[in-house]
Amino acid sequence: MPAYWGLGFQLSKWFYNNSQGLRDVIQRTRATGIPYDVQYSDIDYMEDRKDFTYDGNSYGDLPDIIQDLHDNGQKYIIILDPAVSNKNRRDGSPYLPYETGRAAGVFVNTSDGRTPIVGQVWPTDSVFPDFTNPYGAQWWADNCLDLHNNISFDGLWIDMNEPSNFLNGSVSGCSGNTWNNPPFIPAIKGSLLYEGTLCMDARQIWGSHYDVHSLYGHSMAIATRDAMRSILPTKRGVVVTRSSFSGTGQFASHWLGDNKAAWEDMAWSIPGILEFGLFGIPHVGADICGFGGNTTEELCQRWMQLGAFYPFSRNHNTMDGKPQDPGSFSQSMIDSSRDVMMTRYTLMPYLYTLFYHAHVAGTTVARPLLHEFPSDPKTWEVDRQFLWGRGLLISPVLTQGDTTVDAYFPDDRWYDWFTGFEVEGVYRGQTVTLDAPLNKINVHVRGGTILPTQEPANSTVYSRRNPIGLVVALDDSNSTGASGDLFWDDGESYDSIETVEHLSVRFTASANDGISCQVDVLPVPPLPPGHWAYLPYGMFYVLGLELPGTPSVKAGQPGDLRDVDSGNVQYDVDNKVLRLTNLADMNLMVFNDLQITWN
Repeated sequence: MPAYWGLGFQLSKWFYNNSQGLRDVIQRTRATGIPYDVQYSDIDYMEDRKDFTYDGNSYGDLPDIIQDLHDNGQKYIIILDPAVSNKNRRDGSPYLPYETGRAAGVFVNTSDGRTPIVGQVWPTDSVFPDFTNPYGAQWWADNCLDLHNNISFDGLWIDMNEPSNFLNGSVSGCSGNTWNNPPFIPAIKGSLLYEGTLCMDARQIWGSHYDVHSLYGHSMAIATRDAMRSILPTKRGVVVTRSSFSGTGQFASHWLGDNKAAWEDMAWSIPGILEFGLFGIPHVGADICGFGGNTTEELCQRWMQLGAFYPFSRNHNTMDGKPQDPGSFSQSMIDSSRDVMMTRYTLMPYLYTLFYHAHVAGTTVARPLLHEFPSDPKTWEVDRQFLWGRGLLISPVLTQGDTTVDAYFPDDRWYDWFTGFEVEGVYRGQTVTLDAPLNKINVHVRGGTILPTQEPANSTVYSRRNPIGLVVALDDSNSTGASGDLFWDDGESYDSIETVEHLSVRFTASANDGISCQVDVLPVPPLPPGHWAYLPYGMFYVLGLELPGTPSVKAGQPGDLRDVDSGNVQYDVDNKVLRLTNLADMNLMVFNDLQITWN
């Protein structure tokens, strides 16, 4: 599972120019009030693009910036590429990662099995660690630790790890053997099997590069996860990789690579995310607003809305692209982005619970409609909408200039997330045209589900301290109603499931019987104030509840129900929505069983 903070909004750009540029975007984004958990640095923080260094001239105060992020409940992730320079440092001193790696024999070798293969990447002439070599993985971890001693990053972003090479094969080309020039070449970029990468007859511990090329990024992800665990032994952190393979999701998150600021790229991101969920990599997203080229405010606003529902939510763009952090746009764009990110942070407990199920059962987080409604042929080709789990339907605008969106509603009850009202008219099994002004994305809750929520804040450090809520969306039955669950732990420890250092709560509800919250797993009590599980319930919304008028409500542990103050009970008889608010003072704690009834 990713760390809880890894589900927050993240911001990046290739080339902030210097530490002042980095400070400016941090302060500009904070000033918007948009929830914001993670700041990245791309390769411009390095000295001459060399891994395990930072530029003392342009980024001399980087440790102070990182401390400021930490002081404000935020995290910092840096990029590392596999390409390691074979040149000295800027001051003429030896570049120790290269020297120690060469001495330990940890680099990918040419076909002779002894000489490191040399390509060209960002630091010009470069060698490539062999992450299938146990000594290479340890060398990587040691150098990551040395870097962390200087700049206290919280996660690592690994890129260019196909591996990418600006040359074809190496500085010396590749031999004309059948490994490099096989009789059959699959449909790849270019006409050479080694185009933009290493010679296929290069040697690694697991075999020839021909045999293990597709595992390079995977092996780097494993080594990087191990490195993060050696640096932060008790904290999960975040590792984000570009190249992946089946099983990489156990070790790393993924983004879809270099897209462009274009409407079609935004639309294509949905199938990409759904596919990677099937591949077992649920923490996945695309570069919000597009990496290449210059975005427009309309495109970026729509993409921020969609990106708020990516499992991995990061805005990132290229070196020569104009700024696209939300704070660089108009106030209406800022307000829209704040609203939709507040929605994401409100739903974070539900999202985190989905990741728990993905972790233990291999389920998907973002999923296509056909997975929930396989017998409905109309869902089979829907690729412009998607679900979070079984309970939340997202219908974004993906076309320039549109202020409506055609949304398909499978045959079930569906409620507008923002109002709590059931969709109007005849809609089940139908495509409905919904209003979608520029400041709105359509999100609907499925009847029969209960979504755990939390009052949002400007980062997950602070939102996690707020009361828990439930959105109860009733189905057609007065007796079965709805169900859901909550997984909750400290948000970052390894093995919280195995050590039972987590909380598991099962929710059921019906129109007849009210709401039941049953604690199935509880950390060893007592739980003192300040403990991560010491949280009250703050609000309950019940959607689709038909009553003759405002009810009297009781809440408490089973057998000890107390009256809920009538001022905290609101019922919309026309739209069948019951709202129970301001309940934190009742000390209805999430680690206790709870029952709520109405008459």
